[in-house]
Amino acid sequence: MQAQDEQLSQAVRHALQQQHTFKQIVQQAKAHATASQHPITELESSILQHLLASGGASYICNTAFAAKEQLQLPHSAFPTVTQASGGNVRFDVDRELRLQGLPTESLQNAKQAWQKLLLERLHYLQAKVELPLVSPNQSQLKIQTATTEETPVAASARVASGDQPYLASVPLLQESYLFGIADWYSLVTTLLNSHWDSISTALSTEDNRTDDCHELSTDNQTIVSNWTSWPWLQQFFQGLNAQHRQVGLDDLLHPWFQQSSIKTGEACLEIAAIPQCRAALQRGAAPALRPRLWATALALDLEHESLGDSFENLCRQVEECNLLTDLLIEQDLETVANSEHFFLFEESLRAVLLAASRDPSLGPSCHHKPFPCLVGKTASGQTQGPYPPSGLLPCRGLVEYAAPLCYLYAEQASCAIMFCSMYARFWCRLHTIDNTAGKDATLVSLCVLFLHLLEEGEAEVAEHLKAVGCPPLQLALPWIMTAFAGHLAVGEVLLVWDRIIGFDSLLPLPLLAVAVIAFRRQVLLAADSREQIMSTMEDLSQLKVVPLLQGMLFGR
Repeated sequence: MQAQDEQLSQAVRHALQQQHTFKQIVQQAKAHATASQHPITELESSILQHLLASGGASYICNTAFAAKEQLQLPHSAFPTVTQASGGNVRFDVDRELRLQGLPTESLQNAKQAWQKLLLERLHYLQAKVELPLVSPNQSQLKIQTATTEETPVAASARVASGDQPYLASVPLLQESYLFGIADWYSLVTTLLNSHWDSISTALSTEDNRTDDCHELSTDNQTIVSNWTSWPWLQQFFQGLNAQHRQVGLDDLLHPWFQQSSIKTGEACLEIAAIPQCRAALQRGAAPALRPRLWATALALDLEHESLGDSFENLCRQVEECNLLTDLLIEQDLETVANSEHFFLFEESLRAVLLAASRDPSLGPSCHHKPFPCLVGKTASGQTQGPYPPSGLLPCRGLVEYAAPLCYLYAEQASCAIMFCSMYARFWCRLHTIDNTAGKDATLVSLCVLFLHLLEEGEAEVAEHLKAVGCPPLQLALPWIMTAFAGHLAVGEVLLVWDRIIGFDSLLPLPLLAVAVIAFRRQVLLAADSREQIMSTMEDLSQLKVVPLLQGMLFGR
């Protein structure tokens, strides 16, 4: 215990020392102490009151909270802390649950096959458009100098416009992409079909098994259970219980609750503490406060003076150097151009995604590292770093993770940092091939949970779907992999994402997928073909997610 406390102290000190804000807090505290008229015996209390009043205390507490979380993530971007002496302290804390019954060898084989597929497609696309992976932009537009009377055009505005000669090759791609949901479906089903019997056996083990069980503690009781069991899920999602008022349900039924939710959110923002903001998000955020609650819960400072400059710098890099992956992003933006909900944000999303692809901090900050991570080399063999610089190969549907954010953040820079933070913390888990389970479940385990709960609660529907040639996972995987963006109404998507941030988990996705199928069970049972089923489930825009989740968890 003492060793862990020492590790945490080192991690917090390291995190604070790297941030300019902390240095300002220290300088302000010193200035306050110097100017203070209090006796020496009251100086400590005076400084503490100053930190509380200025927000410095909340900043330090949030840094400590985030550092503690990083120590518990073996895939985090903070695995090593460099000491002043030059030595390294390695944190090997592995508290993640693992999906039992899925051999490590099978996962490694799947990774190798996935890497081979992506490399083959990347080379195919390169040959198809006859462009290099990287090329300097010889036609870069020059920013107007301050000697002219016209206002200089920001790099982000030029990138957003898409008016770049390099992008003229986009039509040649003709629906080409590196990977999409269909590829993930093929990979996941191959894994699960080969080992479903052993996985099912592991899921049905007794509650006292320790290798696939997890302990949840509350003030009144401790539950030790399989992470796919209803007692575990009900305890984990206690914040969704009907005994708690919910944004997305009670605010529609009781107008007075709208003001109550705003007061609750404002109280959390005044404290500005990560745990309190996440707890509030478990019950949904008032729309007016959602942008700030999300930022605080994810330890982001959207008001920082360097945010805009950093974003503009990334946009200048987009102008200076063209990447083949830019064409894939442009191809993905066609989804937005044809969307009634997001077409207005096409230019903003172009700037956000292209800038994010140049952000070298994105890949290392992901809780599960992007795979495969390609390393660029020159013709002479000199290493150039990850390709693209973010380390993240763009997939089909990547824009779906950014589009809903445009409803929350008017500034492209704020939207970009939120997109990167959300991807690094959550969406990277949907593009990961491993067996992480429980609260931090990644794609394979999320699919297992969906299938397990569907077969347990809606066995008749599951069998019917299989019988008509529409396997349940094929129906639900697009919902899960896009976090329901593009499927539900935008407001409902944001309510789902409230809970994802609040519970710090993607488990709401398979739960909601099962709830949607259960809600439509009669229509699905009446359908006699795959086409009918797909047509029936194509429009989910009228669904309300909160009552569906509550009914699935606590209405049994």
